[in-house]
Amino acid sequence: MEIEEFINKSAGQWSSMRSGHSLAFKQFEEIVSNIRINLLSKNDTRVEEYLDILGYSREKVVSPFEIEWIGESNWADNSEIQKQVKGHSLLIPIKYSINSGIILRSKGYAEDIEAKTDYVILSDGTITFSSAYQQTIAEERIWFIHQNVRCRSSVIRSKSKGAILQTSFASEVRKI
Repeated sequence: MEIEEFINKSAGQWSSMRSGHSLAFKQFEEIVSNIRINLLSKNDTRVEEYLDILGYSREKVVSPFEIEWIGESNWADNSEIQKQVKGHSLLIPIKYSINSGIILRSKGYAEDIEAKTDYVILSDGTITFSSAYQQTIAEERIWFIHQNVRCRSSVIRSKSKGAILQTSFASEVRKI
């Protein structure tokens, strides 16, 4: 599988149930989300402007897309109130080889900053992501178990000490 096929398979609306374990805070979190993955053109103004800001050309860009999410978290910090989590990120893949490259992200996975993510697609179709942020390193895997069901796991480590801060697992079902 190549990145274009993976992104095309991922396009659409998904219901996500994610369980996370924060080792740093010794807490368990459950998040139920709605995720929308929209395909974009390389000529989309947002894509062109973001590439200009970062100093990349459109030549090796393949299948840009955006992700929007909104969900409810049961993370408790001094209260048991459900917290709404939402966001949006522009993602621009740049292919280095048939199964690897980078993805430029306007908003990262582990930290709310721009990020450059390395990706590799394994022989079984699983895609792995690795992103280095200011304080953390996020490693993520996504794989399809059916055309309308995919799984995602992640590990977030401390950049300075390499300690595991958080792990998570999500199952995502396409809304048909």
